[in-house]
Amino acid sequence: MGNHSFQLLTIFAFMWFSFVVTNEHSRDVVQCIDSERQALLEFKEGFQIPSGHLSSWVTEEDCCKWRGVKCNNVTGHVLALDLHSSDSSELLQGQLRESLLDLPFLSYLDLSQNDFHRTRIPDFIGSLSSLKYLNLSNANFNGIIPDYIGNLTRLQSLDLSRNNFALRVNNLDWLSRLPTLQVLDLGGVDLSSAFNWLDAINMLPSLVELHLFSCQLHNLPLSFSSLNFTSLQVFDLSYNDLSSMIPNWLFDISHTLMYLNLTRCQLQGSISNAFVNFTSLVVLDFSYNYLSGSIPYNFGNMTSLSVLDISFNYLQGPIPTGLGLIQQLQQHHFKQSPLCELRLSYNKLSGPLETILPQLSQLVVLEVAANRLEGLISEAQLQNFSSLRVLDLSDNSMILNFSSNWTPAFQLETIGLSSCKMGSQFPQWLQSQKNIQRLDLSHADVSGTVPSWFWNLSPSMEFLDLSDNRLSGELPDLSSRTSMLLLDLSYNEFFGRLPHFPPKLESLVLDGNKFSGPISPICEMMNELNALSYLHLSGNTLSGQLPDCWSYAQNLLSLALRSNNFSGELPPSLRNCTTWFGESLENLQVLYLASNMFEGNIPWQLCNLKYIMMIDLSSHLISGRIPRCINNFLVMAKREADCAYCYYVHSAFAKEEERKMMWLGSHPDGYEYPMVMDFSSNKLTGEIPRELTELIGLAELNLSNNNLTGTIPCDIGSMKALYSLDLSRNQLSHIIPPSISDLIRLELLDLSNNNLSGKVPSTNSSSEFMHDVNSFMGNPNLCGPPLVKNCSTYESFSDTECSSHQKLENHTQGIQEEVRHGFEEMPSFYISAAIGFVTGFWGFWATLAFNKSWRHAYFCFLGNIGDKTYVLVLITIARLQWKFQREQASV
Repeated sequence: MGNHSFQLLTIFAFMWFSFVVTNEHSRDVVQCIDSERQALLEFKEGFQIPSGHLSSWVTEEDCCKWRGVKCNNVTGHVLALDLHSSDSSELLQGQLRESLLDLPFLSYLDLSQNDFHRTRIPDFIGSLSSLKYLNLSNANFNGIIPDYIGNLTRLQSLDLSRNNFALRVNNLDWLSRLPTLQVLDLGGVDLSSAFNWLDAINMLPSLVELHLFSCQLHNLPLSFSSLNFTSLQVFDLSYNDLSSMIPNWLFDISHTLMYLNLTRCQLQGSISNAFVNFTSLVVLDFSYNYLSGSIPYNFGNMTSLSVLDISFNYLQGPIPTGLGLIQQLQQHHFKQSPLCELRLSYNKLSGPLETILPQLSQLVVLEVAANRLEGLISEAQLQNFSSLRVLDLSDNSMILNFSSNWTPAFQLETIGLSSCKMGSQFPQWLQSQKNIQRLDLSHADVSGTVPSWFWNLSPSMEFLDLSDNRLSGELPDLSSRTSMLLLDLSYNEFFGRLPHFPPKLESLVLDGNKFSGPISPICEMMNELNALSYLHLSGNTLSGQLPDCWSYAQNLLSLALRSNNFSGELPPSLRNCTTWFGESLENLQVLYLASNMFEGNIPWQLCNLKYIMMIDLSSHLISGRIPRCINNFLVMAKREADCAYCYYVHSAFAKEEERKMMWLGSHPDGYEYPMVMDFSSNKLTGEIPRELTELIGLAELNLSNNNLTGTIPCDIGSMKALYSLDLSRNQLSHIIPPSISDLIRLELLDLSNNNLSGKVPSTNSSSEFMHDVNSFMGNPNLCGPPLVKNCSTYESFSDTECSSHQKLENHTQGIQEEVRHGFEEMPSFYISAAIGFVTGFWGFWATLAFNKSWRHAYFCFLGNIGDKTYVLVLITIARLQWKFQREQASV
């Protein structure tokens, strides 16, 4: 049905047909008016015309024959102008010209799907007094919608939707001046300031279609004293934070309403039994809300219902058998559109499914995943489902009893059987399914070798998930599977070398198998057009150095290579003395490289990963200091919360949630995965940089089992999101900062086996971790509860503030680190400019500019010069330190 009712489609199709027919009959009789031809040519001048789009708009031709122009067959006046772009190659770009006002009989204007460069909708639009149809949707307009549109008193259809969420209104009072309006689409327009939006809509008695999706609406009255728009057939309020019950006044239009969409509206409460009165309803969508209670039994009385979607709610109880009555009644009344889509996934529905299946045999879509359904599904119960295209029974307690030689009557496009009990053998009936686009057999306890026919089953396969089974075998060459976007074979027993993979692959998850050898096939898949976003190869026996192919990994968001046998430096140096961390992978959100054999220092380029949310470099041979520039992790520091990449996806923490998101193409509302940093079990030295405490969004921090020295940063208490902090098995000294008691979310704390001293900070009763003696063991100079050592008989320590010694060390460390990294990070332009001005050998620098190998060698040489200069700078640091100490003493 789409977003428009059948009635209005017929009306406007007839209008357009009339324009076409009259124009065809008039071509040999009446030509367009000269003044209107000139007006159109002036209008054309406002655009950067793409090739061919308005090529027919030339003076020599009758303007009634121009593309998109329709005229009256008697008078020759221009009646309609349809310049919507059907594809990007025909996009009109520019601005609207006032010459449109010289088309006095213009009643139809469609400029949708063009680009008006974020200009405002001009006020003169309100002077096109003959307009009955106005469509400026998806045209890149910006700013406030002019109230002058209310002057178009003949308007029957107005569409200003999908303008990149850049349009807004102060109020909708101007709608009251449009008494004949039948279609109103303001989808994506900011209506947050229009507090009276529903009152304004109520002034439109002729309204048939109303689209207000994603309009930032927050107030929804539950009742109305008098409802005027009682002719409404299409009502879309989806993607608004209404946070209310289902409004009662909806039932006043139950006899006319055909399409009702309230998905993602934060709806609460139960579904009323009064929906029995919606006898004309064809589409009902309440998905992604907070509805509770049971599905009303009398839903079966909605005899016109074709699509029912109430997935992603909190509904419970059995699926009412009344739903099956819909199709019976439809057949009895000779309805042409039976119930064809039933989407009930992600609720708490229970009971057997097989009792209702025979009554739903005309379904095209059956989705009941992630409920508490049970029972035995046999091939006999599905034998009449010849129209079925989508079947998702995942994550229930169902047993599937299909014989090996069964040939279903349907050809499925989506198959979801995750966690279903179907026997240990690979399901042979799948061999009959030639149109599969999405297949999920994860957690199904299937074992054995995957049959060879399976890998060539469906050329249209896009999503394949066989994870968490006991499947085995070597993978064939998969490069010919050009449609595949997601491949998840994780936690099985596949072995051998990695094969060639599909070129369009976006997500590759092979964790927990027995793959061996290099990952060179991954590099072969990567090129300038690759779309790989998720690469998870953890828990295999892959080996060798990471190859030099990451310059093409611009789309990579999650990289997990932990628990393999990779070796070499972290990361390996490339030929141009740069690294792939933070340069090629600057959009990375997740980096898991734990438990390999990398060595070397943590490169400062790591700090360029501003969108990183999970990073695990644990269990290596990494040495050196933690870079102070680590506070450049903008998402962890909550300094870029609206970044385009922050969608919190990672399989190691939420395998199931990721599978659901990739499967459904969306993500459950309100779910965020924790931000994690794990550098444990390495050979890191130096102090914990104070800048680390700026990562206030960090939930888990693990620096344990290193050689870190110095103090715990004084302002550790500013990391309010921490619920796990492990600094154990280092050489940290001095007091525990009192601010650590401010970490009220902390559930795990381990400061054991260090050289900490003084009194364990006092705390309130909610901070239970401070009462666990294991958190502080192995620090002989610590005292106070929960330790047995009494501070009254021990050396006195400050427990009210960090000592001046700590502040001095942090300050000095900061200066030294900034100087050291200053030389590392200094752009090559400034170095070359300085040398150039001193020596004057411009010819030498010109040679470097065109000879890559010379430039490489010379810049590495400059690094040695920086080291020598560093010694001189240390003298200046010592003087600054002495001066700082004197200032502290005077204070």
